[in-house]
Amino acid sequence: MRHDYIYNHLNAEEFLIVKRSAQWQQILDAIESIDANQFLKISNDKTRRGEVLYNQVAINDEFKRILGSSGWNEMKTEYYVTGDISTSKDIVREKDAEVQKRTIEERGHTAFSTYNQVDFVKDRIAVEVQFGKYFSVAYDLHVKHTFFFLRDEIDVGIEIIPTHAMMRRMDTGVSWFENEVTNVIREGRNNPSVPIVIIGIEPEDLIPETNATKRAETAAKRVEKTLEKVTKAEAKLTKARNARVPDDDKIVSAETQLEACRQDLLVAESELAAAQIDVQRTEELKKQLQH
Repeated sequence: MRHDYIYNHLNAEEFLIVKRSAQWQQILDAIESIDANQFLKISNDKTRRGEVLYNQVAINDEFKRILGSSGWNEMKTEYYVTGDISTSKDIVREKDAEVQKRTIEERGHTAFSTYNQVDFVKDRIAVEVQFGKYFSVAYDLHVKHTFFFLRDEIDVGIEIIPTHAMMRRMDTGVSWFENEVTNVIREGRNNPSVPIVIIGIEPEDLIPETNATKRAETAAKRVEKTLEKVTKAEAKLTKARNARVPDDDKIVSAETQLEACRQDLLVAESELAAAQIDVQRTEELKKQLQH
């Protein structure tokens, strides 16, 4: 897959290039080595049932296989929380979970066990590959990466997410690069507080967008309507030219209208041809997946 879309927050990319160049290259190589078109599925999603989509679970598993073989492993850290605000403020920076628990209980409160985890960590770099629902990236950036950074367990985070083009070929509700980067920019330079690189990925050769059959039907109707407009414009021009006293302004106006209709027809025919190709390719992909 491609990794042309990169957002650099708090100089994270410079840190990786200068201080962790080998590890940074491993991440980029892993992305490039995955052919997402080998990981497809026929959707059971109620809004996209029967459509051919990218299988985000299978792609995520491929990342785990590739990065795991290079020493990138999951990191999980347990800690304790309580409903007492004053105690929470006192223990939030404490790294030792048992000290947190003891402090909470000594003050007469209930200690609740919880944890944070990140997909891949190596040499103080945390990586999340996120194909989950729209809220998942915000949680990664503002909770997971920030949690490990403030505990001084990582120096930088990397968030790998699909681009808008790839997202449109996945289950509904998936976060996408262009939107998430805009969210980070909107919040200002120092939020989140952890240096982060956000990478937008997509296949070199995208599968057809969903609803190919419906798009082909819509395009065919547009071609039909545009043809009618061309026919009327031709008749109007003929009438103007054959008038007993030809009016040059009317002739020019009719010629301009006809040319515009013909251009619209070219666009409509092009859209129909593209949609028909998508229909054919989608059907071929379905046959491959069903065998």
